Formats: sequence, C-alpha cells, structure tokens
Amino acid sequence: MSHAPSTWNVLTEDDPTSVVLACDFDATGRAEARFTDFVAHLGTGLTVWETVPQAVATRPDLPAEAYVKQWTDEVRASGRRVRAVLGFCAGSVYAAAVAREIEALQGGFPLTVLFDPERASAASMYWQFHKAVGQMAPTVGAAETGFAQDAGQRAQEDSRDLADLARQLLVLYHAVAAKAFDKLGIDAARRSELTETAGAFLSYLATAEQIEPMPVWGRSTVITSATPTSGLNALRALNPGRYDEVAAQELRFDVAHVDLLRTPAIGTAVAALIRDRT
Repeated sequence: MSHAPSTWNVLTEDDPTSVVLACDFDATGRAEARFTDFVAHLGTGLTVWETVPQAVATRPDLPAEAYVKQWTDEVRASGRRVRAVLGFCAGSVYAAAVAREIEALQGGFPLTVLFDPERASAASMYWQFHKAVGQMAPTVGAAETGFAQDAGQRAQEDSRDLADLARQLLVLYHAVAAKAFDKLGIDAARRSELTETAGAFLSYLATAEQIEPMPVWGRSTVITSATPTSGLNALRALNPGRYDEVAAQELRFDVAHVDLLRTPAIGTAVAALIRDRT
C-alpha cells in the first residue's frame, strides 16, 4: 500500500514491511495518555498504526464486524506483517476482534497487549458522559450539569441496551453543550467537531457491546495499573474470585491508569515483548 491508510493514523513509520496495530479512541486533550505518547517509549524500528474510530463511527447502526473489517481490510491490502496488536481501555475489546482477524490472515495469533482492558458497559458509558458534562460546569453552572448527570443516571438504569443509552446520553450532552458553546462564543465549525466526537465516542462504546473479547484476552498480555477503578482491578472488585486469571500474562505497574501510555518503563517492557516474538 503506497498511500496512507484512511482508517488508521500512522504514528511511526520505521519499518516498511511490518506494523504494530493500536486500538483506542484517541482524543486530543483527554486526561489519559495516548498512543501518540506511548510510541516515544517503544524505541526505533517499528511502524505503529492507530485506529481512527471517527472514520467508522459515524453510523450508529454499523455492526461491529463492519468496524473491524474496515480496519483489517486496510492492513491486508498493505501486505504488512502484523507484529503486535495493542489495545487501551475499551479499545481492548476492538483489539480482541482485530487480533482474531489477524490470526486468520497470518495463520498465527499475534502478540496482543492490552492496557487496563475494559468491556463496554452502561456504567462505564455513563461515567464517560458524567465526566464530559462535568467539564462544562464552570461555564453553565453546577445546577445545569447536575441535572443532565441525574437524567443520564436514570437513562443508564432504564435503557434497553448500550445503543439506546448512547442515543439518550447524546441528546442530554447536546443540550448542555449548546448552552456552553453559546456562553463561550464557539463557532459553528468547532461546535460540529466537538459534538461529532462525542457522538462517535458513544457509538464506539455501544458497538463494542457486540464483541465477546474474553477468549482473546485469555491469550493476551495485560498491563494493569494501580488504579482500583480501572481495567482488571475494577472487574475483580465487582466480581470477587471470577476474574483472577483473565490473561495469559499480567504485568502490574504502580502507576495510575491515566499514565499507562506515558510511562517509559511500560514502553520498554512492551518493546521487549515485541522483540521476543520476532
């Protein structure tokens, strides 16, 4: 493939014959470190592509298989060998689906490394909404954002599935955001960008519900942070004794969830795993 991929962002381009695939919903300005931070700690010699969810999240009715197919079709067309599949948080669900497709394509299961993997759930979707709305409190006031958060909590309890919840939360988000944009004087183009990103993210989470990741997670390496409410820590806290051995290998680091992808020692560890498999 001579041209740049359209459903992947090229983070590094140091190897023309192979690629490391990273699955995440990237967003500029988020608290969590990003794969754009992480590649600086992998060393040289690797090509790393990261999923572009916005390119495939514009249709909420698009099934998960279609999301994954658009990504893997471009990998197949590139002719590159996949050296590893990485996934961050809810992106680990998509990483599982991508890894399955790469196994079918290459005839062997790729090294798969997951950073605080989390399944999409109504609770996690609501929490992301809660945080996003809460950031607008200094602009529109705590009463306004609190009302939206309470309504979102009720939607979480009453929704039929994640797609239904995503639609309800997006309506609530738009209502608060419109008032915030008015007060801040944000222009139409920027308004559209922000609301489209919010909608794409909710669609990304809702569609992940269609994927069963656990069989692949059981063959993967998991990087676990010290944050009790993230990744396998949260899964185990909610389900005592059920998820003690989720992964083939688990590496624990005494760093916060938000810092996983900016911690040099973690990049070094993952780079070593990639080298050992090739």
